[in-house]
Amino acid sequence: MELCHLPAHELVRLMTSRSVSCREVTQAHLAQIERVNPTLNALVEAADPEECLRLADHADECAARGRPLGAAHGLPVVVKDVIKVAGLACSGGSSALRAVAPADATAVARLRGAGAIVLGLTNVPELGRGAESNNSLYGRTNNPYDLARTPGGSSGGSAALVAAGGAALSVGTDEGGSIRQPSHNTGIAGLKPSHGRIPRTGNVFGSAPGIFGPFSHYGPLARSVADLFLGLSIMQGPDLRDPYAVPAPLGNPADVDLASLRVATYLDDGISAPTDEVAAVVTAAAAAVGEVAAHVRHAIPGCLGRTMELLWTSVFLGGDGGQEFEEVLRALGVTETSEELAEFRAQASKVEFSVTHARRRLAELDQYRVDMLKFMADYDVIVCPAMPTPAKPHHHGLVEVSDFSHLMVHNITRWPAAVVRCGTSNDGLPIGVQIVARPWQDATALAVAAHLETVFGGWQPPPLWV
Repeated sequence: MELCHLPAHELVRLMTSRSVSCREVTQAHLAQIERVNPTLNALVEAADPEECLRLADHADECAARGRPLGAAHGLPVVVKDVIKVAGLACSGGSSALRAVAPADATAVARLRGAGAIVLGLTNVPELGRGAESNNSLYGRTNNPYDLARTPGGSSGGSAALVAAGGAALSVGTDEGGSIRQPSHNTGIAGLKPSHGRIPRTGNVFGSAPGIFGPFSHYGPLARSVADLFLGLSIMQGPDLRDPYAVPAPLGNPADVDLASLRVATYLDDGISAPTDEVAAVVTAAAAAVGEVAAHVRHAIPGCLGRTMELLWTSVFLGGDGGQEFEEVLRALGVTETSEELAEFRAQASKVEFSVTHARRRLAELDQYRVDMLKFMADYDVIVCPAMPTPAKPHHHGLVEVSDFSHLMVHNITRWPAAVVRCGTSNDGLPIGVQIVARPWQDATALAVAAHLETVFGGWQPPPLWV
């Protein structure tokens, strides 16, 4: 039995039943990190291995004494290096921000409170801004299925390590696809929950970062869809510190009636048409859902063509020619930037508009949400591409940021969106499919993703480490 390849929920079951000790599971994952990380460069700030083993021994002692055990009993997890973990140096990929966190982020505290053991922090782009996990502080993370390709960003370190068996689950963030793109690139499962489902308290960039707040989500990455629900159920719920977090009922994917679902599917959003390989995988996934759903119809929201203009250009790049961002860099003392951050600076410097224009764009963002809600009056679920291509070679990143258009839609809508592997390219690279549900219907998105995982097999071990 390869412990590092088992899903998180199965590991918890084995440890809770004492079929396997928490120490064995922790040791196996620490050994796997030692094996794969020199090549991947995914874990960048490691927890003390002896402390991890001490926590595992304590968890075993609790089980032996019949004490109540948490939902993540003994589970080895990692955390994206923008989310604070007490005692570890969180950096956001920048030496200027690197500092030991005095306390856990809410999501991390809840995972630890449920019994999880944090093994460390995973790599991100510099200042979290990029489509590849590469920075001047720690360097570049590689894709476990092809080292010449990117695992993505900005949760790329988490995705690469989970895919390679170095951790059973990770918590990441997603402002424009940063959980879902790496999940697609590395063949794991990822969820951007409904906005406000998981508190974002304890972020190195601030818990309510101004205009970015309405688009920013925390969410789980794992090797199985059931693990996404496990992580979500532990981390979700308001903490009275994140102003966006709300006490919405979660539901259970097992209770979703797939036969009642009305499904929309499309391939081309008018911005980034998928390759033939990706289109074939999405088409097959839609057909597989159609075998159990009420119906599947080809339908595309008319507003999708404005996604990049409204979110990437108007919100993320700003409208001041990059002036505010340059002030941030000066305040941090950053003079030389990584490849990804340099590209972000270059794009931001070309975007300028007035306050009147900005106010109009904010209204247009709301109208976009209204248009999407009207579209969903006839549907419960959307099955569509996550990315237009499999993982690309390094150095593409933000140069081809329009690749993120299918993902950014649901940072605007704030709806739950899951990604699960449903196919493989001719080059042996994973291909994921995006499953989107109505607001707060996270359980529905996960139920459909779980069905597709059953049909197509989901995560597969990277051949480099089998």
